[in-house]
Amino acid sequence: MLYRKRRRPRFRKGFVIIVLICFVFGLLIYGFEKKASVFSNSYIPSFAERCATEAINDAVTKKLGELNLSYDDLAKVVYSDDGQPKSIETNSAKINMLKAEATRAAQDEITKIKHSEVLIPLGAFTGLTLISNSGPDIRLTFCMTGSFNSHLESSFESAGINQTLHHIRLVVTANIVTASVDYGDTITFDTDFEVAQTVITGEIPTIYGGTRTIY
Repeated sequence: MLYRKRRRPRFRKGFVIIVLICFVFGLLIYGFEKKASVFSNSYIPSFAERCATEAINDAVTKKLGELNLSYDDLAKVVYSDDGQPKSIETNSAKINMLKAEATRAAQDEITKIKHSEVLIPLGAFTGLTLISNSGPDIRLTFCMTGSFNSHLESSFESAGINQTLHHIRLVVTANIVTASVDYGDTITFDTDFEVAQTVITGEIPTIYGGTRTIY
């Protein structure tokens, strides 16, 4: 009987310690998850947009270099008998090819980074400013996919006396869907690329003033 009386307090004390450790550990896990959820909503959108923008820029720029299209491939300035610009004709076949190739290149590049991650210093989870950038990196993983469409825009600007610079730009619109365990959203943004330009001599008709979508 004396042996049992001595063992019971030790057993109860050890059990209480284990329960307290599990409770504290559970609180830490809960707090960590809450912080991770906050970081997911603030870090992932900006990181995903930056990664997607860089991927689209690289892919489309590379594709434009491969296609090596000139202004004459896409458009032609038609002059009247008196030497004044009468109209600008576009090559719909080349424009459609350019749009398709650029869109496909962007899609392929986004597919390569479908599974991404953002690194957050462990100190950021403490909420303390002094150590917010300290400690090992914690990886928050997320998936990223997207859909794309593109169009060409035409704009004009003065290039001197009786001369106008005609720009043709490719505008790629990206709809990037990001998702993680506790976060999901869609980011939409445009990226434009200078495709070709030429100097037009003469007075441009007012119909071509400003910026307009040509295809």
